[in-house]
Amino acid sequence: MAAAQRGELEAHGWWHSIDLGGGRVTPGAHRLDELRDNYARFGLPADLGGRRVLDIGCWDGFYSFEAERHGAAVVSVDCWRPPGFFIAHRELGSRAEFEELSVYEVTRERVGTFDIVLFLGVLYHLRHPLLALERVCEVTRDFAVIETHAIDNVFPTSHPVMEFYELDELGGQYDNWWGPNGECLVRMARAAGFARVEVLRREPTRVVVKASRGWAAGGSEPSPDLCIRGVTNAVTFDERLHRLPRRGRHAFLAVWVEGLPLTATRENVGVEVGGLGIKPIFVGQVSDPQYAGCAQINAPVPPGLDVGATSVRVIHDGRHSNEVEIRLEEGSEW
Repeated sequence: MAAAQRGELEAHGWWHSIDLGGGRVTPGAHRLDELRDNYARFGLPADLGGRRVLDIGCWDGFYSFEAERHGAAVVSVDCWRPPGFFIAHRELGSRAEFEELSVYEVTRERVGTFDIVLFLGVLYHLRHPLLALERVCEVTRDFAVIETHAIDNVFPTSHPVMEFYELDELGGQYDNWWGPNGECLVRMARAAGFARVEVLRREPTRVVVKASRGWAAGGSEPSPDLCIRGVTNAVTFDERLHRLPRRGRHAFLAVWVEGLPLTATRENVGVEVGGLGIKPIFVGQVSDPQYAGCAQINAPVPPGLDVGATSVRVIHDGRHSNEVEIRLEEGSEW
């Protein structure tokens, strides 16, 4: 290694150990074998060719460059310009794009959409964590991997709880604000718009989840005894006013379904809008003359949809209903 290159690597305060080839490894606080093990546990496809990956909070860029090494087209985002990222980018001949953005600025209009989003070690640094998860969900097409500091060692409970740090209570850092437990992270990800959330790794002070936009694959043919009779705006009950959620607001659909058994609950029913899954907020049998004999399912409109025609269907115990077309417009009542 040339003396100038060696000096540049050693002088920089590296967070990630990155193999630059030719026996050169950046002297990161996190070892190379540790980072490679983390990546392997994410369960990403070995071949990412044709996939777009977004790495939010990329820092020195280990996960960006590893996804690129597996064939992905990568966009790396951080709220500052980490010098190590650009050194590694140059030495690796990387084609990953970099955007200096806050996570709150990550929108479909700004960066587009991605098959896979990596959101690692960022959440606990944020003043508005649920808003950030909504931004992540909006740009995710398939799934996001979310990793954060957790407090399961402090509050060992099955209830969702989160600790707030006013000053520097966590690690002596003034930019650490929140510590959720694992259950809280799972529920927040679903509330942000992800359909399914799977815990990949749970340790006393760290948790990693895979948050998916879709429901598990079911049969290809709709079940004849599960039929959507109508879809209305859940606030106005007007069939013509299906709204897209605007930032800071939400929009809700009421789906009226025949053939849904009394045992159906929010836990075993899913709604799909435009191919994106969403967890219902209400499932029940409601007496409505217009939809006699139907169950009512209320669900948020998923983040990341376009204005115009789209489809709605319901999934229950591996069966799915017919598809009903609706039209989404700008705006929201809530």
